[in-house]
Amino acid sequence: MTEVSETRSILTEADLAHPIDAVWRAMTDSEWLAVWFFPNDIQPVEGHKFTIWGRPIERWDGEFKCQVVAVEEPKTLSFRWWGGHEELKGFGRYMDTTVIWTISPTADGGTHFRFAQEGLPADPASANLYEVMVKGSESVLRSLAKRLPDLLEHGA
Repeated sequence: MTEVSETRSILTEADLAHPIDAVWRAMTDSEWLAVWFFPNDIQPVEGHKFTIWGRPIERWDGEFKCQVVAVEEPKTLSFRWWGGHEELKGFGRYMDTTVIWTISPTADGGTHFRFAQEGLPADPASANLYEVMVKGSESVLRSLAKRLPDLLEHGA
């Protein structure tokens, strides 16, 4: 009999006071994404493999490997995100998850951003990772809201 590991998901949502095309660019342009998320070499092309560079910790080099799973412009970007090290706690702990970013226009011309991350390990050893990722998802959406005006003013 095969043992099935349980997983947890995170869902964070925010309304942004910026048009959907600007938010889409912030999600899919590598330079813009690096400003509010992490340095990366993303391309919004299904199957594209890319790297997210975090801060190196102990025996982990800080790199997460990723692969774009789905792109539906200008609505959804989904990517698999894996890497880390089993012996670490929090952000550097090994994970293999799927991130799904979905955006939709709001009635006032802004954008609703939905950040889902699926497949986080539910085992006790990964509790710190889960907590860090919950706080991180909230933090990156705050960062996007804060940094998007500068990107629009200076990054075009």
